[in-house]
Amino acid sequence: MGHHHHHHSHMAGPSNVPAFLTKLWTLVSDPDTDALICWSPSGNSFHVFDQGQFAKEVLPKYFKHNNMASFVRQLNMYGFRKVVHIEQGGLVKPERDDTEFQHPCFLRGQEQLLENIKRKVTSVS
Repeated sequence: MGHHHHHHSHMAGPSNVPAFLTKLWTLVSDPDTDALICWSPSGNSFHVFDQGQFAKEVLPKYFKHNNMASFVRQLNMYGFRKVVHIEQGGLVKPERDDTEFQHPCFLRGQEQLLENIKRKVTSVS
């Protein structure tokens, strides 16, 4: 009976998801940008590689700016956390510029969870 048609329309999903999150989702999932931003193997976080190049090449296409700091600020505003790996006391530098972010509701294949990601309201820095 169950005929589930799997059509991947890019702007599908609930319209009450902020544009930032929809774009971020598209970006992380887009194979064309995987060299600079992609899901982690587990699918519960994402990586940004080579922030300079990412900011220069990818950000302007999606966010009308090329400022890595404001991209990260927006991530923080929505409650994303930077994943810190403690490798051997933190002395080992990764072989490439690799920043990992995660949010409990930003999971590969779970686009319907995006509407649970809310901006933090009371953050006064």
